[in-house]
Amino acid sequence: MNHKSLLKTTAATSIAAMLLTITTGCVTAPGYNAYGDLYEDIYKDSSVYKKHKKTIKAIDNDLYRPAIEQKAANKVSNMGYRVEDVKYKKGDSKIKVKARRGGEDYKIELAYPSYNVIKIKED
Repeated sequence: MNHKSLLKTTAATSIAAMLLTITTGCVTAPGYNAYGDLYEDIYKDSSVYKKHKKTIKAIDNDLYRPAIEQKAANKVSNMGYRVEDVKYKKGDSKIKVKARRGGEDYKIELAYPSYNVIKIKED
């Protein structure tokens, strides 16, 4: 193995490690765990976050939020409601669901991350 080949392998390994760090950071980012915003300031101050901020936000919007909303919709649907709309904002402790049952409209709030029902209000 010559010097150039070794250098390319080392560079590829370090890029792969950086991407793994970014991906792992997204999965364990505050807002998706029980610790809430406890570590968010430290995470957002890191150079990796600043460099890949746009990509991380796209992952949040394209993967995590829809998964959270789908799980909430399934929970409410299993309670016998027909789900019309689900709203979740990153970092919020509530998921808001608009649903119908028996010709009546309801607003249902679920706790995040437990998905327990907080409030059911007839609209």
